[in-house]
This record gives sequence, C-alpha cells and structure tokens, in this order.
Amino acid sequence: MAKKKSKKAASKAAKKPAKKNAAKSAKKRAATAKGPRAMSTGRGATPLEIGSRLVADFNAGKWELTDAWSKDLVSIEGLGVAMAWEGRRAVDEKNAWWASTHKVYGGRAEGPFVGATGFAVKFTIDVEDTTTGKRETMVEVGVYTVNNGKIIREEFMYFAG
Repeated sequence: MAKKKSKKAASKAAKKPAKKNAAKSAKKRAATAKGPRAMSTGRGATPLEIGSRLVADFNAGKWELTDAWSKDLVSIEGLGVAMAWEGRRAVDEKNAWWASTHKVYGGRAEGPFVGATGFAVKFTIDVEDTTTGKRETMVEVGVYTVNNGKIIREEFMYFAG
C-alpha cells in the first residue's frame, strides 16, 4: 500500500507545478496581449490614390507610374516563377526583359481593392510570348504595399485553375 500512496502522491506533486505553470503562462499571455492598433502608410499619397492612378493609367495604355515606386522596391513573381527582384534598377531590368519578349495586344485593370497598408489590382492581359509565339489571356493579381507615398513591394499572383 505504501507504493500506491507514493505513486499517488508523486502524481499529485507532478500535477501541481503543471497547473501553476499553465496558469502563469495564461496570465503572462493576458498581460502582454494588446488590442488592435491603428495602421498608417505614412506621409504622401495613400494606397487609394496610388492604386486609382495605377488602374486608370493601365486602362489608358500607360504601363508605368515611374514616380510611384520606391528606389528600394521589391518585386515578386508568383506561381511558376517564384523569384524576387530587389531595388528599382533590378525591377526595371526585369520589366525591360519581359517587354522585349512579349507583345501586348490589350488589357484591363480592375480595382483598386484597398487595404490598410496597400492595394490589389486584378489584371487581364491579351499577350503573346514572342519567344514561343503562344498567345494567351493572362490573368494576375498584383498586391502592392505602400509606405510614405511610394510602392515598396509588389507581388504578382497568377490564376492556378
């Protein structure tokens, strides 16, 4: 019987610290939990202003908002490419390469869909890859992050269906 009591006592002793530690952890989490905080993209043009201009210009056949991109821009290509270009010069080189290997017959932009830190635009583009001769309707969503009136990040997401 002594063995049964000692196992039971040991079991109780083991549970006490666990309860105490669990309660202590919950108390710590509650003490560090914060409510929602205000979001800002800083000074300068807002995501709505930049996004509206990008959509209007694209739909008018203007493909580049040269003053809207940060010199520290990061551009990420999605599905099938999964690569990033860092810095305005690298992004300009990527865009120049794409323009030299594709012929655009037309396109339209929808949006902007505006969030707290940026905006998204849905693009539908009638394009031909001049290296293969393949013509297709390309659909992609560009997600843009804005800081101090400049686009600091763009990520292109492609329809996977």
